[in-house]
Amino acid sequence: MLDPSAKLRLRARLLEFLKFRVLASQEAFFEPWQQGDGHDAERFRQWLAGLWPEAVVLADADLLAVLDQARTLYVN
Repeated sequence: MLDPSAKLRLRARLLEFLKFRVLASQEAFFEPWQQGDGHDAERFRQWLAGLWPEAVVLADADLLAVLDQARTLYVN
């Protein structure tokens, strides 16, 4: 389990990791993880494991919150 400050740092780093991917792809970036009205944390976690495994220790709620924040900040 991550302490709160480590979790916040990891979430911020994940958001930065996603920044240019989302800017380049816009809404299409989120399509692989769409599930009904939200996102599928497990599929996102599997994708992250191959590119940036450090982030997979975050809880599902944290991963989904970062995805939502990336959409809010970086999609035109």
